[in-house]
Amino acid sequence: MKAKWILMGTALAMFLILGTMIPQPAWSIPAFARKEGVTCSMCHTTVPHLNEYGFRYRKAGFRDPGDIGKELDSFNYADVFSARVQARFDVKHRDMGNNMTTTSNQLNLHEVTLYPLSGSFGKHFGSLMELSAANEDFLEIENAYFRYTAGNEDAWYTIRFGLFHPFEGYGASDRPYALSRPFIQGSTANNGAGNATYFKLWGFDQAGMELAYVKNHTTASVTLFNGTFVTNDEGKYKAFPAAGGHLTKTAGFKNSDSKDVQVFLNQAIDENGSGLSAYYYYGQSDLPIPGVAPSNFMPSTSFENDFHRVAGYGSYVLSPQFEVMAGASWGRDNSADTLGTISTFNSQGFFGEADFHPSDITTVGGRFDYFDPSTDIDNNQKWGATAFANVPLNDGLQFIAQFQHVQQKRGTMADLKDDNFQLRMIWIQ
Repeated sequence: MKAKWILMGTALAMFLILGTMIPQPAWSIPAFARKEGVTCSMCHTTVPHLNEYGFRYRKAGFRDPGDIGKELDSFNYADVFSARVQARFDVKHRDMGNNMTTTSNQLNLHEVTLYPLSGSFGKHFGSLMELSAANEDFLEIENAYFRYTAGNEDAWYTIRFGLFHPFEGYGASDRPYALSRPFIQGSTANNGAGNATYFKLWGFDQAGMELAYVKNHTTASVTLFNGTFVTNDEGKYKAFPAAGGHLTKTAGFKNSDSKDVQVFLNQAIDENGSGLSAYYYYGQSDLPIPGVAPSNFMPSTSFENDFHRVAGYGSYVLSPQFEVMAGASWGRDNSADTLGTISTFNSQGFFGEADFHPSDITTVGGRFDYFDPSTDIDNNQKWGATAFANVPLNDGLQFIAQFQHVQQKRGTMADLKDDNFQLRMIWIQ
C-alpha cells in the first residue's frame, strides 16, 4: 500500500511540474512544417491531436487542399524526412489480492522512428513511411503507403494503398492526448474458457486499400484489409496482421484468402476538434478450438470467427480551454466449445474524457474507461481511470506524463489492480 501512495505522489508531482511549464511551438512531423513554413498550431491543438485543417491536410495527401492538382514549386529531401526518439520512465504497482503485490520501476528507450519519403509529390500523390525499432528488436513498419488525391479544396476523393494504421479519426476518434488509447480500442473480446478473439480496433497495422471522399466537413471511407491471423509464436498464441513477408496467413485455413471490410465516417462540427465519428468493421479469422495447444493449431483444430465491431465517438469543444469526449463500442464474435460447437457472444465498452488546455498547445485531462469482454460472463469486466499532462516544450521536444489505475474482475478471485505511471520524453526533427 505504501508503494501505491508513493507512485500516486510521484505522478501528481510530475503533473504539477509539467502543468506549470510555459511551452513554445513544437512539431508533430517537422518535415511538413518545414515544407509549409508554419508552426504546429496550423494542424494541431496539442500534438498529436489534429484540428480540422490538420485532418484535411492529411486526407489531401499531406498538402493544403487548395493545392490538389498543382505542381510543387521544388523538391527538397528535408521536406520529406523526419526522425524521432522516445525515452520513458515507468513505475508499476500490481495488487493481485491476498497481500500479493509487486512494484517495479524502469528507465527505457521506448522507440526510434524514421519517417523517410513522407509528404506530397507530383500533382496528386502523397506517401507516408513510418519505420520504428526498439533496442535489440526488429524493425516494425507502422505505415508504408501511397495516396492519390483528385478534386478541389471543397470536395475530393483519395485512394491509398499499402500498410497503414486502422483508421484516420477526428475529435474523440483521433490520436489521444494521453499515452494510452481507450479500452474500447485496445481490448479484445473474450468469452472465457480459451475463447480469446485477439482482434482489437487499434493495434494492427494492416495491408489494405482505402477509398475516401471528402466533402466540406464530412469524410466517408471504405477500406478493404488483408485481415489478421493467429499463429503459434514461441509456444503461445499471438495475432498478427497479414501484411506480407513473414506475416502471411497460413495456407489451408478457411480464411487464408478472406478480406476484412471497414467503413468509417467523420463529421467535423468545428475546426477545433468538435465532431462525430462512426465505425463499422467486419472480419473473418481462424481461431483455435479451446484446449488445443499452440503447437497443434491447424485447420482441423480451428473454427471460424465471423466478427463485427461497431463504435461511435463524439467530442465537443466547450471553449478554447475546455473540451469533452466520449465513445462507445459493441462487438459480436463466435466462440466454440472443446468439440468445436459454435455459439455467439457480445462485447461492449465506453469511455468519457475531459481535457483542459491551459495554453494553446498544452493539455491536461482525465479519462474513465469501461470494457466488458463478454456480456455472457459475470464478473469479467474492467474499468480504468487515467490522468495525463501533455506538454510540448520547444521545437521538437515534448513531455507526456500519465497515471492510470486499472481494475479487472476475475470471477471468484480477487480483482486484479494495476497502478502505472509513465513519463515519456519525445524528440523529433
